[in-house]
Amino acid sequence: MVYSFEIVEQKVKESEFFLKKMIESGQQWFEFSCYLTAFLSASRSITFALQRFKHLSGFNEWYETKQEILKKDPLAKFFVELRNDNVHGGPVPIGGAMFFHGNAKYRFPDSDYTEFMDVVTNCRVQFVKLLEIVYDCYIELGKQIDPQQYFTKENFTTLGLDIDDAEIRIWGWVMTSYIEDGMDEDDRWHELRGKVGECGINHLFKGYLNKVTPQPILPDRISDFDYTDEDQGWDYVPPGFETIEEYQNIFINGIMKR
Repeated sequence: MVYSFEIVEQKVKESEFFLKKMIESGQQWFEFSCYLTAFLSASRSITFALQRFKHLSGFNEWYETKQEILKKDPLAKFFVELRNDNVHGGPVPIGGAMFFHGNAKYRFPDSDYTEFMDVVTNCRVQFVKLLEIVYDCYIELGKQIDPQQYFTKENFTTLGLDIDDAEIRIWGWVMTSYIEDGMDEDDRWHELRGKVGECGINHLFKGYLNKVTPQPILPDRISDFDYTDEDQGWDYVPPGFETIEEYQNIFINGIMKR
């Protein structure tokens, strides 16, 4: 069976959803524990979903390097062990909590693997590391998984194809009506890409990593009228922070750069 890369995106979105719900749970211990166990399963499934694409050219070589990184990462190993124990009937991995002014900070049972004190911070760090891997997949293998990178003049030229071939692939025929309306090749490529899929987690890439997937090169006359990041819905503030600047200063600069 051939899968769309949307299965990976779905696991990423599920993981971030449960992370957000943990943050919103506050002092509701039971709710927090439910979302934590859901996050453990969803985040672990990200790499499982990625492995569905081992048929792609270059995937195995690319993924082997990511596996080595995860195997050497104490926190990644800790999360694998937590998830495996939990899905096989183990207890909810919460060792305690501190409640204050309507807020709460939960902690894992004592472990040498957890660098940070509270559960949410550890989960957020793990999520960002996995998100970086998925983003890198869009960089290294993007032309095989991202229609916006595949359906470009530059890529089709390397394949010995052109816009006519692309239109036949999408619509079943060459769009002569576009030519009659005065559209040039750039216009036709732009119109075609509006009819194919695109990365569905660029808002998460933008919010958590401050970058988006490679976008097609557009002539100035087209790019002047193209959607902004805000128009695309890519301006996203990670849950738990009031602004993107707060997230970058506290989490990216204060925690991830330790």
